[in-house]
Amino acid sequence: MVSRKQERRSKHDPSTEEPTSSDPGNAHVLQKRQFLAQIAQRTGLRNTEIKPVVEATLAELGDAIAAGKTLALPPLGRARINRQTDASGSEVIVLRLRRRKAAESGNEDDAQGADE
Repeated sequence: MVSRKQERRSKHDPSTEEPTSSDPGNAHVLQKRQFLAQIAQRTGLRNTEIKPVVEATLAELGDAIAAGKTLALPPLGRARINRQTDASGSEVIVLRLRRRKAAESGNEDDAQGADE
């Protein structure tokens, strides 16, 4: 049972809102803590069980991107580096992510091969 206070909070919670624009300035930021909680909810596992796996996955993704590799990871999609620069002591990498529409995601392995 959801209390009125929780109901009001969920109505105004920006983490539950879908971004309405493709403008990156208006995009909602998904923090690691929220990401872990969503994975725990989806899998039915505890945060302590999934945290090492998620952290290792994120580290591997970061290493692959830094190495300039194209990622083909269904259902996420195909990501490739669009631009890479060094700006004020930090590396800025701009990725292009190509995803299939939800209705078309029947066989993702075949669909990913057709993207390029």
